[in-house]
Amino acid sequence: MEKIIKKVNIKIVVLSLIIASGSVIAFISSDYSTGILLLLLAITLVAFKIKHEVYSPTGSPVKRVSYYYDKDSLAIFENILRGEIDEDSLIIYFNDNGSGRMDLIITKDEEFAVAKLLKFVPYKYEDATDFIEFSGERAKRLAKYLKKCKR
Repeated sequence: MEKIIKKVNIKIVVLSLIIASGSVIAFISSDYSTGILLLLLAITLVAFKIKHEVYSPTGSPVKRVSYYYDKDSLAIFENILRGEIDEDSLIIYFNDNGSGRMDLIITKDEEFAVAKLLKFVPYKYEDATDFIEFSGERAKRLAKYLKKCKR
């Protein structure tokens, strides 16, 4: 997990500067309400979106998602994640909610992924496995498998 770092998002910085420039132009042309709205938008973008997570070896952005399934499928998912994922792997469809959850961190280029399985016990999800790390071709196979599991 130390390979995932927070980095300044250059696109957001540039977009915020453009919006702030529009705000200055609005103030100069005496359109104060538009100027204030644009300035607040630029400040909000910088405050909440300035940093994003990337996988440091490739610089690819990281996405965090959670998938839900029935707790009965926990052992099957664990065997799939710890073993080899191939075309013959049993496909278990994800639900909108469930007694089992898979937390996944995956890069946009699908070169790196980390998965963790959790099970629901009254009032909270508890760890069922440690983090399972995937890289290279194995991460691409995991991403392909998970796409099949989505409905």
